[in-house]
This record gives sequence, C-alpha cells and structure tokens, in this order.
Amino acid sequence: MLWIALYLPDLSLQLAVRAGQGHTTPLVIFDGPANRPCIFAANAVARDAGIVSAMPLAAARALVTDVLCLARDPKKEEAALANLAGWATQFTPLVAIEGRDGVLLEVSASLKLFGGIAQLSAKVRKGAHELGYHSAIGVAPTALGAWLLARASAQKPGVRSCVELAALPSRLAALALALFDWPPETQALLAELGIRTVADCLALPRDGLTRRLGHDVVSALDHALGRRPDPRQAFVPPARFAARLELPAEASEAEALLFPLRRLLLELEGFLRGRGAGVQQLTLVLEHVRQVRTRIEIGASFPERDHQRLLTLAREKFVRSPLAAPAIALAIHADSLLPFKAHNESFLRDRETDAVDWQHLEDRLRSRLGEGKVFAVQAAEDHRPERAWRIAAIRSPRAALPATSRAPRPLMLLPAPRALESKQGSPCYHGSLQLVAGPERIEAGWWDGQRVGRDYFVARNTRGETLWVFREHRPERKWFLHGVFS
Repeated sequence: MLWIALYLPDLSLQLAVRAGQGHTTPLVIFDGPANRPCIFAANAVARDAGIVSAMPLAAARALVTDVLCLARDPKKEEAALANLAGWATQFTPLVAIEGRDGVLLEVSASLKLFGGIAQLSAKVRKGAHELGYHSAIGVAPTALGAWLLARASAQKPGVRSCVELAALPSRLAALALALFDWPPETQALLAELGIRTVADCLALPRDGLTRRLGHDVVSALDHALGRRPDPRQAFVPPARFAARLELPAEASEAEALLFPLRRLLLELEGFLRGRGAGVQQLTLVLEHVRQVRTRIEIGASFPERDHQRLLTLAREKFVRSPLAAPAIALAIHADSLLPFKAHNESFLRDRETDAVDWQHLEDRLRSRLGEGKVFAVQAAEDHRPERAWRIAAIRSPRAALPATSRAPRPLMLLPAPRALESKQGSPCYHGSLQLVAGPERIEAGWWDGQRVGRDYFVARNTRGETLWVFREHRPERKWFLHGVFS
C-alpha cells in the first residue's frame, strides 16, 4: 500500500479566508466557553501584532483594536473535509478523513494512471491549492506514517516521502513525538523523561515503554511503522453535492463572485470525476442580508463536469441578470447526478467534436438569452410556405422531411406576403418584374379554414434581385411578394 496524506493546518482559519485572494487585516478564530473564549487560531498579520494561541479573546482585542474575530464552527470544518474527501475520490476510490484537519488517499492502484507518485502527489497538492487550501503532503506505505510526514512538512517545509516500507523507520526516526495526537498528559510525561523523537521511543525496551506510557502509544508506533495493520474507514461520497462559501466582504458585482465560485466548481468537478458522473442542472444560491436568497439555475444540454464550462455558463447568467442585492455567501447544489460520457480529443476535427462545440455554444446562448430563445426549425407537413415549418427543441426527434416540389424555394420568406402593384396585369417591385420560372400551383388549407390558392413564380427586376411572387386564384387575382432568393 502507499498513502498520500493531505494535511490542512489551521483549517478553521483557512475556511475564513478561502473565498478571497488574501487577508491583510488581523484575523483570529476563537473557541471555548462563552464567558471566557480564547484564541484558537490567528493569521500572520495577527501573530505579527502579538496575538498567540490560547490567549483570551479580550486580551487579543485589547492588544489589537481592529482585529476581526470569528467564532469557530466545527460543523463547517466537517463539511469542508467531507467535500475535500469527495474531491479526492477522483484520484483513488479509497479516501479516508483523518481527524479534523486532513484526508488520506491510498494510491497504490493509481500510480500508473497518473504517472507515478511524484506526479500524483504534485497534482493532489496543486489541486488543493486551487481549491483555496494551504496544505502539506506526506507519502508513506502506512497511513499514519504518511500523516506524520505531512504534519512534519507543515512545520518545516521539505519533501516528506517514503515509498519503501523497509526505509520507513529511518525516515520517521527524527520526527517529534508531538506530531502524534496523544493526550496532553502523555506528551508531558514523554517530555519529563526526555523522550522527544520516534528514535528515542524505538531505542527503549518495548515492555518498559508499554508499562510506562500505555498500550496506545506502542500501538500507534506500530501502526506508523507498518508492524501492525491500521485499517481506515473509507469515505463514501454522498448521492448529492452541496458546497458553500462565505465571502470576505459583501459583493455587489457579479464579477466578484466568479473567483470563489470557481473554487466551488473545482470541488464539484473532482467529486463528479470520482463518481464518473456529470450534471445537467446546477443550482447557484446567493445569500444576502436578512436571510434573503437568490436562486440561479444553470443548465447544460448534456451531462457536464468541466468547471471552466460551468463557470462560463454562470457568467452568462450574471450578464443577463445582475445582482439584485449585495451577496454575503454563495452555495452550489447538484441534486441529480447523471452518467458522464467523455469525449476523446482529436488532432483532426470530426463530426463528434463539431457536435460538442455546437452544444457548448447552445448552452452559452441559452444562459445569456434565456430559455425559449434558442430553438431549432423543423419542416412541417404543409404545402403552404408560411406553415411548412415549426419551432422545436434543438434535440427533439427530427420528423421525416415531407415530400416537396422540386421547384425552387427562397431561403428567406417575408413575415407576411406583401401586396404588389401591377401594370397591365404584370407585377412591379422596383420596376417591372420579369417572370423567369413558374407557375407552381399551391392549393391547400381547406381543412382548417385557412384556404389558399396561389400560382408562384420566380421573378427578376431591373436591379438584378430574384424574388418569389405569387398571384391569387381569387377574382381579384392580386400579386404578392412572398420571398427573396439570396
């Protein structure tokens, strides 16, 4: 087995700034009892001002008057880790959530697909960065070993990787025991005994170590070194996707929403890749003050999962419907997952590639213009030219083309036939018309009360325009212009 550990230090703080591109003001996360909250995490600006972890919130506010204080929300952290685990399933089906600040990926079966452990771990870390997370990576044949290496990398940046089980004891030997999630009393006892590294523990007799520190400490060391099995509960992705981001400031322009929305859509793409699925309907929810919400439906012609294409459709929606009020948070929901069919890239364009491009164009037009404004035109079973076509959905089943006359037909019909003047029985339009083809007789419509009786001709005037004209069979026998040849 081979594990990649993705560790997110100060996750609560990362979630507070994830929707923005940076935070230049002092920011702290506080936790603890309501009568005496303490600092749980602080950003670099706040730490430079003297704020440290475990400091009383009142003392932090007295030290830095303009500090931004946010309460810790464990449920938000759990939801973020669940979404991160769902995103990670695109790399391997075996993903496990580790504690409250990371995920583990068992990737031994995925190495060939992604080009080896170096390329895969780099891809995982880059993807986490694009989601808005600052992470550390560890690689080891054991889950706990990879987790310890990742936490050590967060404290002192560097490559923390071990792919051979035999080399794992030497790679873990220099790691501090403080990296283990052991109780404070255990850590204090180890410090009193002068045992600070994994190598110090391994140098002690096993029986004595068990008597002094307990079975849990020895068991954790065995798990890290691969001496004992360390089974992990695999994360099961939910049947639906939901993600939410609180904005660092009110957004009154739609353009300000595209950056955090891209991160949510990247998370959705990874989730869908892990499920082998796509979505045709996506709901974007904008949250405003006073619990007011705006729902925006984003639709696609076929199951889609590419975040860039979904972002393009959202941008077209924003162009059509600007924000009604400043937004303070945004969320996306995908309730119906559909099987996804991937399209192979080709050096030479083919019919399938052209069809996909047309579908993408159709989606963009529908998002910008609205439903019902993009449609197809189909032939209808009717000899009357103005009734020989109908509006239909673009992907509706195509009806068989009716048998039509072989006589020429113009590409452009007028909205309604236009009456023409006539001189000595001959039609005129920008001068006298010369009839060059025809007549073609059309008699139809007796079944619906819209009966017509016409003789159609192809005519040409002195300007060189080629027209489609007809003369009624009625006693008036008037001339009409009905179409123009291109």
